[in-house]
Parts: sequence; structure tokens; C-alpha cells
Amino acid sequence: MEIRKLNAAYGWLWIKQGYQLIMRNPLMSFTLALIFGLVMFVALNVPQLGPLLVVLLMPVFMAGYMRICRALEEEEEIELSHLFIGFQKHLLRLAALSGYTLLGMMIISIAMIYIGGDALTTLLDSVASANDPQMLVDAMWVAGSGVALSLMVGFALAFVLMLALQYAPMLVFFSNMAPFSALRASLSGSLRNIIPYTVYSLIMQVIALVLSLLPYGIGLIVLLPLGLTSLYVSYRNIFPFAGEIQTTQPG
Repeated sequence: MEIRKLNAAYGWLWIKQGYQLIMRNPLMSFTLALIFGLVMFVALNVPQLGPLLVVLLMPVFMAGYMRICRALEEEEEIELSHLFIGFQKHLLRLAALSGYTLLGMMIISIAMIYIGGDALTTLLDSVASANDPQMLVDAMWVAGSGVALSLMVGFALAFVLMLALQYAPMLVFFSNMAPFSALRASLSGSLRNIIPYTVYSLIMQVIALVLSLLPYGIGLIVLLPLGLTSLYVSYRNIFPFAGEIQTTQPG
């Protein structure tokens, strides 16, 4: 599979074209993104199983919303069933991505505990029980350099896992890739385009900050579909379909 390397200007282009996709059918774009978010919220709040359900459902619904983005791109009619199409197509492979996610999280946890030892465990217990931010800062200072190193390693590994996962559902769904191959391709494509990805992330953070000022959580309603459609645009730029000629330039 071809993996393009793009320049920094694409970080803005992804957001711009993501917005343009939304504007092709704003009502369905916002409505289905809101349903996506509500499903994740409800799953997260299931007692005992919430986080696990989110991990299991995320690749499936991500593939569904990417199918919606594809319909927007092709100016097709959008249906509610598009959001749930991951349950009908490549379900086992999408579910396998959840398995790799859990495995990755387990490896990260083991690495952090191995490096941080008992001091890290004590700090995590403090985080879970304390309501005073100053107590948490004091606990981190007392914990020592081993804990600081374990946290740095944990954040670095979590970032790598995130990059491996962000395009994997699309690669499985649209390109019929095996789950592990999709994870490798997603990580490779993300790292090759780390400069435009950094520009994209910084701009999205600024947009998120501005939208957070809107009352009644309206900003989140806008931010979620923009984040999803811009992610789709970045996927389409980095991983072209077979025989596709690149025509989009920064601007």
C-alpha cells in the first residue's frame, strides 16, 4: 500500500476540508456524530464494564462514521445504517483491533509498573483517593525520578499506540487489511506525516479552546464531527485508494 508523505500545510488542509465535508450535509453530519458520542458515553457509564465496552465498540463505530464521511465525499445519500455498518462488514477484524488495544494497554501498564515499582503504585493510589491537586503535586515530588521516568515511558507508549490505532479502522474497513497490518500501516503513515499531524493537532487544540467557551456544551457538538471528518480527510490524503491520483494541494 502506498503511504504518502505530506508537508506541514496539510495539517490545516485536513481541517478545512473536514469542515467542507460537514457542510455537504450538516444535519446528518452533526446528528450521527452526536449519536456516536452518546453511544460511547452510555457505554462508558455501564457499571464495571464501561471502559471495556468503549474499547470494544470504538473501532466499529469509527468505521461506521468513516463510511458516512465517504458518503459525504461521494455526495451519496446518508443513512443512519451507515453508522452501524461496522457490525455487518469486517466485524471480526474491527473487534481484533480492540483486542490489540487491550494488549497494548496491558503492556504499557506492565512497563510503567516495572519501572516505577511500589512508588508508582503509591502515587496512583493517591491520585485515586485525593481531591486536592496540591497533594497530588507533592506526592509526585516525593515519588522520585523512577516514577517520573515510568510516567514518561507510559505517555510515550500510549502516544505510539494512539498513532497505530487512529487509521487502523479505516484501513481494515476500506482496504480489507488484516488488523496487525492495519496497525503497522497506521503507525507508519502517522510517523511519516508527524509534521502535518503536529500542525493539525495544534490547530485543533486552538479550535477546541475557542469552542469550549460556548455555553451548554455546544462546542463539543461542533468539535466532534469536525474531528472525525478531518481525520477521514487525513486518511484519504495519506493512504490513497488503488489507482488514485493525488489532486488536492494545500491551500
